[in-house]
Amino acid sequence: MPKDTPQREKTVRERGTFAKHGGDPSLKSYLSSLFFVLSVPGLILVAYAGFTAGFYSYSFVVPVFAGLFVASLVVVFTAMHVFT
Repeated sequence: MPKDTPQREKTVRERGTFAKHGGDPSLKSYLSSLFFVLSVPGLILVAYAGFTAGFYSYSFVVPVFAGLFVASLVVVFTAMHVFT
């Protein structure tokens, strides 16, 4: 990495660990990743739990999942629009 300013040369680890720029992970990025990883399995579980509880028949599990998925996306995009 070329030296543009007179500073000591940092190792690759130091440059990544102590970077103070827009690429730093934040609480919002961690929550986004958590939603990405857990939303589909969680919604499948909720949809199947509704069938198990007797709220609807087995043929409605997929449409209920689809509705929950769309509703969760609307909630997340609305929250992103309001808070950012």
